[in-house]
Amino acid sequence: MIGGCVQRLIALVGCATILLVTGAVAWKFRDEIRGLYHSQVESRLRNGDGRSSTTPASPADSDPSVGTPSTRALRSAERKEARIAQPDGPAYVVLTADEMASLVDARLDTAARQALDSLRVSLAEDRFIVEGQIRTDAFSVIVGPLAGFLAPREPLRAAGPARLQRAGVIGWRPDEFALRSFPLPAGAIPHLVNQVTGGDDGAFHISVPPTVGDVRVRPDGVTFYRWVR
Repeated sequence: MIGGCVQRLIALVGCATILLVTGAVAWKFRDEIRGLYHSQVESRLRNGDGRSSTTPASPADSDPSVGTPSTRALRSAERKEARIAQPDGPAYVVLTADEMASLVDARLDTAARQALDSLRVSLAEDRFIVEGQIRTDAFSVIVGPLAGFLAPREPLRAAGPARLQRAGVIGWRPDEFALRSFPLPAGAIPHLVNQVTGGDDGAFHISVPPTVGDVRVRPDGVTFYRWVR
């Protein structure tokens, strides 16, 4: 009988220890867990079928600041790039949101392109806003204990300044990053971007011709200025 009591006591102590550890972890990540829980509930309410949404809403066709990739838009953007590469070409060309979205979709860092899909790009003043899907295993180290709350692919929204970083490369540095409707802490964003891209500067890179000497992003289009010797 004494042996049985001791065994039950040990079992109770073990259960209590597990509960304490679980409670401590839950308390440490309480804000993250609350945000993910609310985003899941909101997603179910929007769908009305108990399943989480994995597809962002389609942009309004009439909004010129919102672009989606297409083969036609990519070819049009490439023709504009070729024009400013000509010695007698224009000093600048203006790309539409669809054309810029197509360049982003086609020319992101290879690792980032493999992690992202279903992209759409919104243009703001000197900023890109990118929405789409991201493969969550691309940044499992950052997500850590919250990984169990995430599906293999999740809706994302990221926004940040976009500038010519060096010849032939636009650097897009998100300072806002949200999974579902849950925003990640600002301090974690550069680390997440580096994990996705394999880089070390907290930026996504979009390749452009070396004849592009400057870039300006506005809601009505993206201007590529020809490099002047």
